[in-house]
Amino acid sequence: MNLRKYASKDVYKFLRKAYITAFIGAVLTRVLLPIAILETQTVNTLVFSAVAIFGASIVCFDFFTQRIFLKQKNVVWLMLFLAACAISSVINARFGVLGNVRNLVWLAISFFLLYPVDAELSRTEVKKEIKYVSNILILVWFVACTASLAMFFLQFGCYVDVLPDSFTRLGFVEGRLFGIFEDPNYAASVAIVVIIFLIFNIKTSKNVALKAFYGLNIAVNFCYITLSGSRTAELAAAVTAVLGLYFVLLKRFETVNIRLNRALKQIALIVISLTCGLSVFLSVNITRKGLAYLPQFVGTPFEQASISDARLKKHVNMNRDDVVNSTDVSNCRFKIWESALELFLSAPIFGTSPRNMRVYAKELFPNGFIAQRAYAVHNAYLDVFTSTGVVGAVFLIVFFVKYLIFVFKHLFLAPADENYYIVLISFAIVVAVAVSAFFLSEIFFVNTINVLTFWLSMGYSGYFAKAEAKNW
Repeated sequence: MNLRKYASKDVYKFLRKAYITAFIGAVLTRVLLPIAILETQTVNTLVFSAVAIFGASIVCFDFFTQRIFLKQKNVVWLMLFLAACAISSVINARFGVLGNVRNLVWLAISFFLLYPVDAELSRTEVKKEIKYVSNILILVWFVACTASLAMFFLQFGCYVDVLPDSFTRLGFVEGRLFGIFEDPNYAASVAIVVIIFLIFNIKTSKNVALKAFYGLNIAVNFCYITLSGSRTAELAAAVTAVLGLYFVLLKRFETVNIRLNRALKQIALIVISLTCGLSVFLSVNITRKGLAYLPQFVGTPFEQASISDARLKKHVNMNRDDVVNSTDVSNCRFKIWESALELFLSAPIFGTSPRNMRVYAKELFPNGFIAQRAYAVHNAYLDVFTSTGVVGAVFLIVFFVKYLIFVFKHLFLAPADENYYIVLISFAIVVAVAVSAFFLSEIFFVNTINVLTFWLSMGYSGYFAKAEAKNW
């Protein structure tokens, strides 16, 4: 019996690692344009279908062997949310079925495969998995961001036809660096996660050459963030820096004899942390202005792209066209959110269902902004309210509140050892993605790199916080 148990553990550990690798590979075929423009929609659908079937099979394997996901802290609230999604899908079945079935499968994979971490695994084994995931993202984003920065320095920018009636941007276009990424907002938000991993690697690595590479990698990712023009990434980086620095200084203050009462210490911590957050915005702006002078020393801009004719060539201009030449500071997000709120009010209990929102909008609110433009909500939390109603939203709110209470308790009370900083790093990634989700479609109902890092990091932080709780 024990032999079968250990065999199933090893198989599950291998399958989980294989799924993480397959998922990252599948997502990269969408977000990296050199691959995406060569891949047909049919092939892309087949790739993601295969990955979904693989992930669902692992969840089933776990259910019939160890049932690790049932032992995860607060997973019952995720189950209830999944049930709310299923009920919403049944209620709104006349608008579509297959899309919601796929959505339920992907949610189940996030909740029952990515989030759960086997409590019986040793800390060393879990650290190895974190290293594995982080090293893949660090390497891929270093190469992709370096290639993108080269496009900026060469002032290479063009539109690439992907369908007869649609195109995408490549390189430095419209005052921002798309590079080889499909969407600079998502690419910049992942760059923040990569930087967090790199900071932790610098802290834990003893190899000088590796530390130098990690430092260079931080600079490359930071430069991409500044040139991407992503205001979402800037805000996420600032908030993450504030929280991260606060807890780092909190532990440092505990080991240093500073003659201040508790209230004054907290005020000092908050002021220093907020100043750091402000410095993120300042450093981004200063770096962006400085980088604008570099292309002139590299060479003449490209007149024509190798993939398709460059219908628009821009010299260095760091002002985003869609911001400078628009009176809408939100870049249409306020209109989208207003339209989404209208949909929510029409079905406040169980919502429109996750994959039927646009069809629902076109049929019942044809004059609404979402119906006419077919936009995503660009706010993960409003998306949850609109798609699953109050019922689904309440289950998620309870889940996240319980998670935050548990993690904050650990961050305030636990001693500052290596495991403490793993919890802090994992929580910082959760915060970075959660802040980005206020302005992007993340965490739920989508398949992105940050969906992977978000749920894995929630699991890692919960695992180490629970493992350390007995020691304090």
